[in-house]
Amino acid sequence: MPAAVENIDKVNKAAEGGLIHISEDVIAELARKTIQGIPNIKMAAKFAPKFGLGRKGKSGSIRVSVEHSQGVIDIDAYVLVRYGQRIPDLAWDVQEKIKDNLERYTGYNVRAVNVNVQGIYTNAGDNFQLNIESAPDENEEGD
Repeated sequence: MPAAVENIDKVNKAAEGGLIHISEDVIAELARKTIQGIPNIKMAAKFAPKFGLGRKGKSGSIRVSVEHSQGVIDIDAYVLVRYGQRIPDLAWDVQEKIKDNLERYTGYNVRAVNVNVQGIYTNAGDNFQLNIESAPDENEEGD
């Protein structure tokens, strides 16, 4: 029997004949709290509406997909990285910590944690991001 099915069976047995479903909002909040504890990473929440992410504005920088019958979670996290840090190393940390925490707290199997780096930030609080909505027109002349 796969580990995810065993985990979900344990969770369901705890309900003594009923089923336990963990809300996607709860899972998103657990992932968000995990990211907040990682140095040199910030949530990209203020950029998320531009990309149509999240559920009704809640945890807009986290997108969650849950297959309750299989006990499987997929996560998309949208983050900013501090300038000067090695992006692949930080993204790996985010993936591992989210996976470990979600599996520990929910009993579900985490199939994927996709980390999308939306931009960088500096110690001065400046955020830099590629503006994909309004690229300058090459034919326009500057004033």
